[in-house]
Amino acid sequence: MQKRKILFPMLAATVGLGAVLAGCGGKDKEDAGAKTPAASSGASASPAANPFATKLKITMFNQGTFNAAAPIPPKEEDVQRQMMEKAVNIDLNMIIPQAGQATTKLNTLIAGGDTPDMIFLKNRTDLAQYYDQGILADLTPYLDQFPNLKKRFTAESWDAMKYKGKTLAVPGYDNVNGMINSIYIRNDWLKKLNLKVPTTPDELFEVMKAFTEKDPDGNGKQDTYGFIAGMNKEGVLNTYGFDTLMWMFGVNPPGAIDVKDNQPVYLFLDSRMKEALAYINKMMEAKVVDPDWVTMNTSDLLDQKLYKGKVGVMVRDARRMEPDAQQKMQEVGGEVPEWIIVPPMKGPRGDQILERKTYQSNSWAISAKADKEKIIRILSLLDYMFTDEEAYPYFAYGLKGIQWDMVDGKPKNKTPDLTKEQKDKYAWSDHYKFPRRGDDVEYFSFKSPKTIEAFQNNQKYVAPTLPGAGLTADPNDTKSAERVRYINEMLVKFMSGKEPLTNWDAFIQTLESKFDLQKYKDSVTAQLKELGYIK
Repeated sequence: MQKRKILFPMLAATVGLGAVLAGCGGKDKEDAGAKTPAASSGASASPAANPFATKLKITMFNQGTFNAAAPIPPKEEDVQRQMMEKAVNIDLNMIIPQAGQATTKLNTLIAGGDTPDMIFLKNRTDLAQYYDQGILADLTPYLDQFPNLKKRFTAESWDAMKYKGKTLAVPGYDNVNGMINSIYIRNDWLKKLNLKVPTTPDELFEVMKAFTEKDPDGNGKQDTYGFIAGMNKEGVLNTYGFDTLMWMFGVNPPGAIDVKDNQPVYLFLDSRMKEALAYINKMMEAKVVDPDWVTMNTSDLLDQKLYKGKVGVMVRDARRMEPDAQQKMQEVGGEVPEWIIVPPMKGPRGDQILERKTYQSNSWAISAKADKEKIIRILSLLDYMFTDEEAYPYFAYGLKGIQWDMVDGKPKNKTPDLTKEQKDKYAWSDHYKFPRRGDDVEYFSFKSPKTIEAFQNNQKYVAPTLPGAGLTADPNDTKSAERVRYINEMLVKFMSGKEPLTNWDAFIQTLESKFDLQKYKDSVTAQLKELGYIK
């Protein structure tokens, strides 16, 4: 393994990771990092040549996003921790709170004067509140010194780290897009009915209608449907499939706010939403939607519909192309249908959106108590973890020789092939997986080429994050919960036909008169101005 150069302000130093990484190629305990790594070459360098010469103690508050239940191993077995410590000459103390207790634990530490040096936060609201309380540092003056780290994340992700004109954190980990919302169609049914893969809303409707009415499974019964979707237990439509249909018209339920001509555009109130609801209502009236949609409030229930094979079009996870899901189709439905994943339909205005890129809500922040040297050291650590290509497999996949290995010159993730005992034994490596890339097919260990192809093709149709995704709730907006609940209820009524779309204007008037819509709009406009989306 080649030694890697880490860039830091005005200087560069070679970090001696070769012995650490080379010591990870054996078996079992030895492979888990039992060998003592060689001392960092930077540790003996003069301060003038190496700003990492002085070892610093760093406390990391890691919320255990990938596996909170996994224990923290002894240091001599913890290869990733050894790598991190050697890379920037630190003594790392990692705190992983129990699942569901992260906020309480963090607040207790802060109240006791023990604010961790680096803190993983799961949402932007916490980031803003902790900064307002004087707990977090402003990283704006330092980030230009880390060009590789800045390039690692998109401009959208970095924008999510901004508050009051300052950059308060480094993005925490890549969100995964283009996997869960995949459009499945029964290709065997298309062939039997001499139909082409649909590419527009109108073509999709005709396919769904044929799947419902023309006995595509050939059993002589009218027991198939063109489409199935659902909504969560709170009655929200921005999951489980109906939202994918709405994107054909360029809109989405509550929270979706764009900016056009220097003004906010509330997509859930836009006239295009009315068009989308009319389209879904047309599907309902034609009875091409499986009537069980009203009870489809979990992913597992929708999976059962996929496995039974009585619906021709669904929005499901691309991983249903994997062998285990195919086996469930055989067990539940008695066959493995020829499902294919197709691109989203191109809407009447040219919109071809599968989903919007998930908002970068998670982040790594730094304590306001940290001095300049410690801030630089923590940013150097994040720079190393997120941008070092040689170290990447150790963080993304785990222990070399156990959880991954080099095959034909490329890292091969072996975790899926491990026994349960092995997976449990090395589960602690999950604590370090946040540098993994959201489009890394090796990380996800896809076994079917169809899954890889679908996942990669889907990336073409993941649209940028909308400006409204970064807004936080106004604590003075007392009608917020009632308003959102009313909007969700009315959207469902409109699409199902329980409320005629001729009452659309009355719906908006009710929002204005009863649910303080203008107060909400004023808050949105103010925040969009603060974020720089509106001048």
